[in-house]
Amino acid sequence: MIPVSKTAKKPAPLLKTVLVGTDFSVCAARAFSFGVSLAASQGAKVHIVHVLIEPVQAFDVAGALPYLDVSTQKEWEEATKKRLLAAVASAEKRGVRATSEFLWGRPSDALVEAAVRTKASLVVLGTHGRNAFEKLLIGSTAERVVRLCPVPVLTVREKR
Repeated sequence: MIPVSKTAKKPAPLLKTVLVGTDFSVCAARAFSFGVSLAASQGAKVHIVHVLIEPVQAFDVAGALPYLDVSTQKEWEEATKKRLLAAVASAEKRGVRATSEFLWGRPSDALVEAAVRTKASLVVLGTHGRNAFEKLLIGSTAERVVRLCPVPVLTVREKR
């Protein structure tokens, strides 16, 4: 039997902050669960991010759609805050420290910027597993984050 030193140090955790991007879909919920589990195993915290995008930014090149009015914007923000608070509570119920924020902008860019700003060790995102034609039409936030993000990105596929 090999004696084990009582003074042997545990290796430092690889993860300190896990950023979980969410659009509140079933797929994102699965990614959230993975992110929280990874954070729990490493003693890391979770930072949950949702990005709101104005319809005009995404679809309206010619200016045909009106901009969001202030009251609609506030409604979206309040609804998002409630959902994020529920996600934070869910993570904390599993023993993981959690914070959250919502941002406005292009989801992929905002998630990459948040990962850098928060010094995330890992980004966890759900991916809907779209085919090439669907990606051409609507794009892939997860794919773009994987390409642009300077920190590791874990994509969690939708259950099939």
